[in-house]
Amino acid sequence: MSKSYQFTVGDIQCAVLLEGESTKTSEAIAERYPKVSQDEIEAALGGTAGDDSLNCLYINSGGTRILADVGFGAAGPPDSGGLVAALNSIDLTPADIDIVYLTHFHGDHIAGLMADEDPLEFPNARFITMDAEWQEWIGRWAGSNSPQERRQFERFTAMRDRFSFVAAGDSVAPGVTVVDLAGHTLGHSGLLVESQGERLLHVVDLLHQSFQFARTEWHFIFDSDGDMAVKARRRVLQRCADEGLLTLFYHLKFPGLGMVKRRGDSFSWHPLERAP
Repeated sequence: MSKSYQFTVGDIQCAVLLEGESTKTSEAIAERYPKVSQDEIEAALGGTAGDDSLNCLYINSGGTRILADVGFGAAGPPDSGGLVAALNSIDLTPADIDIVYLTHFHGDHIAGLMADEDPLEFPNARFITMDAEWQEWIGRWAGSNSPQERRQFERFTAMRDRFSFVAAGDSVAPGVTVVDLAGHTLGHSGLLVESQGERLLHVVDLLHQSFQFARTEWHFIFDSDGDMAVKARRRVLQRCADEGLLTLFYHLKFPGLGMVKRRGDSFSWHPLERAP
């Protein structure tokens, strides 16, 4: 698997890098939405497949090479692990990355930090995330009886000196600003890329299936705070629609880029017509 989609935001070079993709049954999707019935899920899908992509964002801002999230890497299922090949397709290697920005600490966004049991996949990068995200997950892992989560605690605390912590509105690089998306996790965040009057808003896991544009109240089973996630989804989708922002979603069908528009009291998704 090697897919990348290159584009520019003003004079900032960007690419969506496909880390993985799969198709989920309506039964599997229904299990992920509490208090939503199988029939409601099937009606919302409208006979279409439940596509799930893992779309990592690469940004080159003034020579600073940023990667937003790293996917599963070698730790994931067979339909994941394509990030390094996607980087290679745009003539980069993990060693070329200066900043790894972690939008949140779910496994499909962070597991690829490790090439195998110990070595770091991105040896020259510094890591940036929201302070609230670090606090949530270090606290969870520290108090867990799960060997896997205890291992996560050990790994991340060992890397503590490579982390910098930010808040909403902080700049990661020229033209790249942190955006608050809290709800899915308590420090869930995205990136706003701005240059020469053009803008891209990466909203990451603001939603997981396209039917949530119309059913914004359907929250995801892995949301840390479901009510907060619903409020964030409505607020940010409203911004995307009102400001006509090019928008990127981590889990929508690759490359996950398009426009959000109002549809009555809800929203609709309009993916880029030209996709690879």
